[in-house]
Amino acid sequence: MVRLGAWVEGMDADPSVLDRYAEQLGVPMDIAGIFRGPDDDWPYPGDVELGEGRTLLVSWHLDEKADLAGWAAGDQDGWLREAAARIQGHGGPVVLRPWAEMNGDWVGFQPTPRGAAPRPRGGTYEEFIGAWRHVVETVRSCGVTNVKWAFNPTADTYPQTTPVEALYPGDEHVDLLALDGYNWGEGRGLTWRSFTDIFAEQYARLTALAPDLPVWIAETGCAEDPGHDKGAWWRQALRALGDDFPAVEALVLFDADKERDWRADSSPGALAGLREGLSAVAGG
Repeated sequence: MVRLGAWVEGMDADPSVLDRYAEQLGVPMDIAGIFRGPDDDWPYPGDVELGEGRTLLVSWHLDEKADLAGWAAGDQDGWLREAAARIQGHGGPVVLRPWAEMNGDWVGFQPTPRGAAPRPRGGTYEEFIGAWRHVVETVRSCGVTNVKWAFNPTADTYPQTTPVEALYPGDEHVDLLALDGYNWGEGRGLTWRSFTDIFAEQYARLTALAPDLPVWIAETGCAEDPGHDKGAWWRQALRALGDDFPAVEALVLFDADKERDWRADSSPGALAGLREGLSAVAGG
């Protein structure tokens, strides 16, 4: 059985949106995905409400405060200790995924090899590992016991992405592995891709690095694309999840009409296929 969760557009302002989403899909939402940066003094009251009976899965945008060398050197330790105290005060379970999708060539904090030009808020592979370890150790030193740390690259493995093997901080500083991946559909050089096409290669790389750690799909969605059946995609995706990705213990949906229409109910067929697939993986 797989734990399920989501980030749904509107739920930050109105946490009941996630409850209604669970009712729409016919499965419980055990995980609330949120996105927070250094200017956010979270957990906000809405975060507390979202976290009642759930795990908060937090994409933590630390790059907005310092580059990798600054984090590794401890330049932000005062701020980090304040954040740690707030998170500890929340009390409920929190999974932090700092620098999510760090291997992607579209993020300004993508680590680069030693000697290469650094990205605007990036650094070397070694500085990324140093930054990650320092952040984890500093939060732990504050006595925080309700946090787990997710090493969360994107599922993409094309040549411009950073090999995850070069960035992994080690099992002592990572509690779980996570992946983000989407079926973007046709157009702009992209093609319709199955769940297995999207996730299999990077899943294999991650689980080879840390075979004893669980894997979360921290963000995923499927475009509504003329000529393709989104409902069938979801049915096939969730069968593949159960059959071919045994280390996956959680699946978190991204639900918004944004770069694509990722919404569960982008069409009646899409909603029906997603409901059917989720029922199977949730044990319904």
